[in-house]
Amino acid sequence: GWYWIRNSRDNSTLKIYCYLQGHHYCGEGAWMRIGYFYTGRHLAECPPSLERFPYNKKWYCRRSVGVGCSSVYFDSLGKEVKEVCGMIEAYQYASTDAFGLYAAPNQTIDGHYIDGISITQGSPRQHIWSYVAGYNDIDPTANIGKCPCSSGGSGTASPPSFIGGDYYCDTGNPNVHTQAIVYSDRLWDSSGVSCVSGSTCCDNPDQPWFRKKLTTPSTDNIELRWCSDEARSNEFIATRQVELFIKTNDM
Repeated sequence: GWYWIRNSRDNSTLKIYCYLQGHHYCGEGAWMRIGYFYTGRHLAECPPSLERFPYNKKWYCRRSVGVGCSSVYFDSLGKEVKEVCGMIEAYQYASTDAFGLYAAPNQTIDGHYIDGISITQGSPRQHIWSYVAGYNDIDPTANIGKCPCSSGGSGTASPPSFIGGDYYCDTGNPNVHTQAIVYSDRLWDSSGVSCVSGSTCCDNPDQPWFRKKLTTPSTDNIELRWCSDEARSNEFIATRQVELFIKTNDM
């Protein structure tokens, strides 16, 4: 429910949605929601730095820059963040290519190392989670842009070392070639075109939810970056919903 929470930076109070007795996907304990938007609501807006756009009578948010990343910061209210949990509802537009092409492995955590959404904290950035969109799962000539977990994963670009296994990768494209459309198959939901024999992309049944215990708790805000290595006319992540929680001892 809704609770008045003290901002540890300036002692002001804000009304924040919290789960005090645990969360189905995030786990036991108290969880405070620091980030939320859903474009399915009437007159809903995108956070600053993202662009609102319509497609097939629905509204989405996408990055506002060409090649590179658009950042959105979610305020931790000065709380010491011990764990982060959240979900993203999004869809692939055209030819996203996971960690491939210009995106990785040469990019650092500060660059557009994925076609997808990066979740980090602090400066220098510390990686929390990445939501990655691959090209497709069936074209044998496009392995470099596929998800490493895909059935045709041989020859795909590997994730940068700072990511480790803390990411989801999926594709919404059921065809050999891509089209300039928002594919209807939702990304990172343990269903759809990636869930085929030989693929491990759908193995985690909790998708699109992730949960990450931080190695070093920090009061820094959480940053989400919508990234891509090509122009928006070629690829972007069409996002409908984001929900982000933190776990802290200071509620």
